[in-house]
Amino acid sequence: LFETEFNVRMVRAEEKIRAEAAIDGRELLLKVAHGTPLLSVERTAYTYNDVPMELRRGYYRTDTHYYRNTLS
Repeated sequence: LFETEFNVRMVRAEEKIRAEAAIDGRELLLKVAHGTPLLSVERTAYTYNDVPMELRRGYYRTDTHYYRNTLS
């Protein structure tokens, strides 16, 4: 999307992953009980010369999603 719409190329990204409780309205949006464990993923994507181009934070239900990472 960034490359086709804005002509900005992502060359690397960093992600921080942690568990957080479903509070502050997140439980309502994700339709889970208050305090349910959620997976929080914060990602910063960079273009050339380490210029940040995207900051994204997502909260994921742990009963229906998991994190997968392939290292090679």
